Amino acid sequence: MTNPIVNEAYSYLNQLNVSYVATCDGGQPHVRPMMLIFIDGVFYYATGTSDAKVDELMRTPKTEVCVLLGEGDDGGSIRMTGEMRFVYDETVRAKMHDCIGFIQSFWGGPQDPEFTLMIFKP
Repeated sequence: MTNPIVNEAYSYLNQLNVSYVATCDGGQPHVRPMMLIFIDGVFYYATGTSDAKVDELMRTPKTEVCVLLGEGDDGGSIRMTGEMRFVYDETVRAKMHDCIGFIQSFWGGPQDPEFTLMIFKP
């Protein structure tokens, strides 16, 4: 069953959205901006493998994401709770690398060991 409120919220998202992702390290929360990639109804994140958030999400995959929408009186936000899952499928990694410019500019290819791709599951 599809939730009309969720569908409406998702309709405000673009392919690339600045978001804020909360992780936890030893009971200490950490919030940082990350680019949310929204393609075919799936939420992706790309980051460097050596970033602290990768270790934090491997230990505790539960997270919360907030995307700010609009500006001023027309602004709002979407907040989602869920889990990050790491993507090892080379076909998916190649698709994301080939279609998202900032991924191409940071990492040499889908097999680059410093390229970590994650799916956020609300």
